[in-house]
Amino acid sequence: MNDIMLNSDLLFKGLRITILLGIFSGITSMILGSILGIARHSRILPLKVISAFFIEITRSIPLVLYIVFIYLTCSPILASINIFHDDIFGSLEFQSSYIALSLFTSAYIAEIVRSGLKSVETNQIQAAKALGLNVFQRLKYIILPCAISRMMPALVSQFISLVKDTSLASVIGLIEFTRSGELIYERTYQETQILALIAVVYFIICYGMSLFSQRLEKRPFALIRLGF
Repeated sequence: MNDIMLNSDLLFKGLRITILLGIFSGITSMILGSILGIARHSRILPLKVISAFFIEITRSIPLVLYIVFIYLTCSPILASINIFHDDIFGSLEFQSSYIALSLFTSAYIAEIVRSGLKSVETNQIQAAKALGLNVFQRLKYIILPCAISRMMPALVSQFISLVKDTSLASVIGLIEFTRSGELIYERTYQETQILALIAVVYFIICYGMSLFSQRLEKRPFALIRLGF
């Protein structure tokens, strides 16, 4: 345990990278995924075809391959325009992982959003029209509350997967939480203790997200007020 404490700085830095990567990728993928989901749900054929093409291509590629592909293709471009000097945000590995995870997760969120919008019954929308609600009022008071409450379990499951998937960024050299633990037990030979600690931390993060989602699921209007 003393060896673990001596290497705690590396472990905490890895945890910080995992959390930052999960947060920023989650926010970006939610925004992009919502746009793609709405586009695929729409009746505008060009938008529907383009979004469907991106979603199906992305979902057909393993995430590890996706991360490596983005890193190899985007890192030269990112290096030429890199404006960050921070050791985390300025890292090409972090930036490439952020792009890959955001794009990859957005394809799955798009399908969740499309399914949620499609699940809203037509008679509810027709009833809202009969009451004289305009498009935005129908969206705010009828469509979004119904769709969000139905999408929430799938969305949270996807975000939990995203947090765990950040560990795959180690294939391009990013020292996130899991990889930092591997480096420590390669030095200390205390595999069981370190892996158990990493597993407990992941459980706390993911279970906390699950509990938070259960509260939001019961109060869909809270998400709308937050701007989602």
